[in-house]
Amino acid sequence: MNRPPVDLNIEQRGTDAARSIHLSGRLDAHQVPAFLGAAQPLAPHTTLDLAGVTFMDSSGLAALVKLVRSAREQAASVEIVNVQDAVRLAMEITGLYAALPIRTA
Repeated sequence: MNRPPVDLNIEQRGTDAARSIHLSGRLDAHQVPAFLGAAQPLAPHTTLDLAGVTFMDSSGLAALVKLVRSAREQAASVEIVNVQDAVRLAMEITGLYAALPIRTA
């Protein structure tokens, strides 16, 4: 039986001007420091790809809000893409789905 990854895998691509961060696994309280550390410093345009994120708790949601606020303070942009159903549901329940810069297909 395949079990979802317990850790968070972070892959980054792009340049100093435009970067893409691909996450897979769990974004929870244990993984937030690594996620925020990898995302800084922000590029002027950052795409956050959540296609592989299987679970996100309130700490992960708070980290997304923190990242978006940080981008706004730096006159940068963050776009969140490929939000999976379980994560989307958590975002919708908390009201963050409409508040975060999420691009749908």
